[in-house]
Amino acid sequence: MDLKEVQAICKDIEKKSGKGAIFTNGKATSMQIPRWSTAIDDLDAIIGGGMPKGRIIEVFGPESSGKTSLVYWLMSLHKLGVYIPIEGTYDEDRARSMGVKPKQMIVYRANYGEEALNAVVKFAKAGVPIIAIDSVPACQPKEDIDKVEKDAQNETRIGGVARLFSKMLPSIVRICEETGTTLILVNQVRDKMNAMLFSEKEDTPGGRAIKFYSSIRIKVARRAWIDIPNKNPAVSSDTEKVGIIMKAKISKSKVSNPFGEAELPFFFDRGFVSYEDVKPVRSELMKLRKEQFNV
Repeated sequence: MDLKEVQAICKDIEKKSGKGAIFTNGKATSMQIPRWSTAIDDLDAIIGGGMPKGRIIEVFGPESSGKTSLVYWLMSLHKLGVYIPIEGTYDEDRARSMGVKPKQMIVYRANYGEEALNAVVKFAKAGVPIIAIDSVPACQPKEDIDKVEKDAQNETRIGGVARLFSKMLPSIVRICEETGTTLILVNQVRDKMNAMLFSEKEDTPGGRAIKFYSSIRIKVARRAWIDIPNKNPAVSSDTEKVGIIMKAKISKSKVSNPFGEAELPFFFDRGFVSYEDVKPVRSELMKLRKEQFNV
C-alpha cells in the first residue's frame, strides 16, 4: 500500500467535495449526531437521546394510535415547522391541544405526491427545522390520480407511491443532512397477503426506499385507553375517554440501539405526560367534569 498515494487521493476528494467530506475515524467531531429533545423522556431514551437533526424519521402504526398527535407535539417544540396533511385531515383544535401555537406551523394541503415532496425539498433548502408528511399512502402521483378522476373504473398503478419516493428520497436525504431538517413521514400499516407463519403479518406502504432511507422507524400502537367516570348526562356511556397509553417501538435505528420500547401516556387536551402524572391529571379532569356538569 502506498500511503502517500492514499493521502493524495484524500486531499483531492476534500478539495472537490469540501472540507469534512473525508476523514479518518476517531477524529471527526463533525460526525457527532446533533439532536433535539422530544420533551418525552422515555421516547428520547429509546431513540438515543433525542431526535437526530438532518434525518428521516418514519412513524407508522394502525388508525387511532396517536401518530398525528405525536407529529403535532413534535412540531410544537420548534420555532417553525411545515405540516403537509395530504390526507386533508388537519385538525386545528388537536394541534393546539398538543401545544402548537398560532403561526408556529405552516400547513400545506398538497394535491399530489409530487407537490408534497417538491415542497419538502424547497422548505428543507430554506432550513426549516422540521417537516412532516401525513401520510405516505396519500402521496399518489398526479398521473394516477388524474386517471381515476377521468374514469372511476381506472385503478391507480401498483407501486406509484413507491416509485415516487424511490426517485425523490436520495435528493431529500442529502438536502436534509446539509440543512439539519428533520423529515417525519407518517405511514400506515397493511396486512401482508400470504404471510408466512412466523413472519411479520403487517407491512407499510410506500416501498422499500422509505425503510432504507429512514434513520429511525418508530412503530406506535394504542395499548390502552385512559378514561374517567362519565359525568355528562347526555352521554349514555359509563366512562369518558380522555387519552391513551401509546406503545412506541423502535423497529430500526441507524443512530441508536434498535428495538427499544416505551409506553407513552398522553391526554387529548394537553399532550404527553409522564406515568407519574397520569393519576394527578385524571383527578384534575374528574374535578373539572364535576364542576362542568354540576354533579
